[in-house]
Amino acid sequence: MSNNNNVVEISIEQKTLGSKILFQNMNLTLKAGEIVSLLGPSGCGKTTLLRMIAGLESSGVGEITIEKNVIDFVGFIFQKPILYPHLNVAKNILLGNNEKLSKVMKEQLIDESLELVKLSGFAKRKVTTLSGGEAQRVVLARALLAKPKLLLLDEPLSSLDVDARRDLAKEIRELVKQQSISAIHVTHDKDEANIVADRILDWSNICESTNGSNNNDQ
Repeated sequence: MSNNNNVVEISIEQKTLGSKILFQNMNLTLKAGEIVSLLGPSGCGKTTLLRMIAGLESSGVGEITIEKNVIDFVGFIFQKPILYPHLNVAKNILLGNNEKLSKVMKEQLIDESLELVKLSGFAKRKVTTLSGGEAQRVVLARALLAKPKLLLLDEPLSSLDVDARRDLAKEIRELVKQQSISAIHVTHDKDEANIVADRILDWSNICESTNGSNNNDQ
């Protein structure tokens, strides 16, 4: 990588969806421990970029470089909480752990994870009984249990009401910073971006520019 402090370096000449140009001449770097928010309207390729970084979609014409010690430790939190309804909260969280642990150690790990996201006592709850904010906290606990070095957040708070969104945005920032995780956060909510991010990239400019002009990292 050109800068040893960069976790991710992105340089995309053009990304298309069918005949539509989603974005072009887009450059973005993410430093170790930094949180960057991509702020802009739906349909402009923000989620596509996250999927490209995660290796779920091709990078189009361009290059995405992820630091070699990070590439195997990428977490992805989607817009809608993905939980398994046949498993309780504790078992959903433990899906983020690959180690073989004793029952006592598992219980301790669950308790610590739930306390981290302010859901102590929820271990045996059915996930179908959770509110939207509670469900995303469970997803966050599971993601953090996997000890990611890079976390991709795809509008994880968009389905919550304003107060819940602001509260959880603050918690996400605190937890990510606490664990020194680098993160890219996608949102259409400027207030949310201001709470979560160290730096905001205005994706509206990238979305609107399809004439080959440069959209540099901000």
